[in-house]
Amino acid sequence: MACVVRTLLPAVFVPHVTNGALLASPAVSEVIHDLRAHAGESALLFDIDGVLAPIVPNPADARVPHEALVLLGALADRYLLAGVLSGRGMAVVDRMVPVPGIARGGNHGLEVAGPGERAHLVPGAEPGVRHLRDFVEALNTAELATQGAWMEDKGASVSLHYREAPDPTATGEWLRGEVRPAAIAAGLRTRDGKMILELLPDVDVHKGTALAAIVAAAGARRVLYVGDDQTDADAWRAMRDMVKSGQVDHAWCVLADGPEVDPQVRAQADEAVQGTEGALALMRALTA
Repeated sequence: MACVVRTLLPAVFVPHVTNGALLASPAVSEVIHDLRAHAGESALLFDIDGVLAPIVPNPADARVPHEALVLLGALADRYLLAGVLSGRGMAVVDRMVPVPGIARGGNHGLEVAGPGERAHLVPGAEPGVRHLRDFVEALNTAELATQGAWMEDKGASVSLHYREAPDPTATGEWLRGEVRPAAIAAGLRTRDGKMILELLPDVDVHKGTALAAIVAAAGARRVLYVGDDQTDADAWRAMRDMVKSGQVDHAWCVLADGPEVDPQVRAQADEAVQGTEGALALMRALTA
């Protein structure tokens, strides 16, 4: 079988439910049909925030709907593999998605666990995490608060949030102009998210490396990943690389689209669903 990567954007999946029937674009219907027909060799992975859980002003208030949890468990039962990848720390991932039998990746790939496994920090990350901890110890959290930002400490990474700042644009500019250069000088990586500046160890680890490890361990030949931001594009690139190298036969890079999605992220997806409701509709169709 030839290696195939779907390139059908802007085929957009807009869910409508009429008498229990889900109406989807022909392109996404084809993806659903293919995965259902090859469930025993398919891996289905999802981001959490913005895909399974709606984005909310305070990330501590985010919740994955009960139906999504039930559907994720059903996917794990029916398909070779189901799982989640997130920028959140693994302890929070497990609290938000308490579904047995799924694979998990946390802290942007720094923590990984297969189905039924305990999470572990990926090899080689420890020195970078120590650099991060030193930087966090020296970070002036009072100044962050003055600027309208706050720190979410996830152990192996840190998120600086500014969604709730009085002037989010100004706070974001301050973080990128003041904190980012200091973090880079301290040997860290930084990434922009949705009203977030991420501080990460300077190691070549991300959602793409987590996805590749999880998929390879499962022996999947078909992979679907649904994401919504730049960190998810790392996973999509890894999927395309796996197709090119022959590790998998088919890869579907699906965007949970919405008003906050960066156009550059949108351009890297093959298919799109409409936000968290679209992702939920896709899960329903895959378990039907």
